[in-house]
This record gives sequence, structure tokens and C-alpha cells, in this order.
Amino acid sequence: MAGQGQTGFRRVVSATFNSIAGLKAAWRGEAAFRQECALFLVMLPGAFWVGRNAVEWSLLIGTCLLVLVTELLNTAVEATVDRVG
Repeated sequence: MAGQGQTGFRRVVSATFNSIAGLKAAWRGEAAFRQECALFLVMLPGAFWVGRNAVEWSLLIGTCLLVLVTELLNTAVEATVDRVG
């Protein structure tokens, strides 16, 4: 694994670049992720329009982010299964 044995700030920088690479791969390879990102951009202003206070805004936006995180986890599982199988 790249970056093994790194500590401190170098580890954080390495993890950040790996995360960005994963997001780019998900964007390029998963149509569902692109669709959910587009829907998130549509729903974001809707959360501020529907919500009445910061708690409701946070819950509405958090739910949309949870969908994106779930899609990324699904993509990771699919990639793992494809690689093993």
C-alpha cells in the first residue's frame, strides 16, 4: 500500500489525495453517482426553502449527503467483488 508507515501531516495529505482519487473514479465510472450529485445540487436550495431553522436544514442536507455516502460505499463493495471474483 502506498503511504504505509507515514505519520502526522504526511498521512493526512496522502489520505486526502487518495480520497480525491476515489471521488474522481466514482464520478467517471458510476452514472448513479453523477445522477445523485445532480439531484443533490437541486435539493440543496430546496432544503433551505423547506426547512424553517438550522436543525431542519442540517437534517435535510445530511439526508442527501447520506445518499451520496451510501452510493460511494456501494461502489467500493462492487469494485472489491469485481476484483476478487
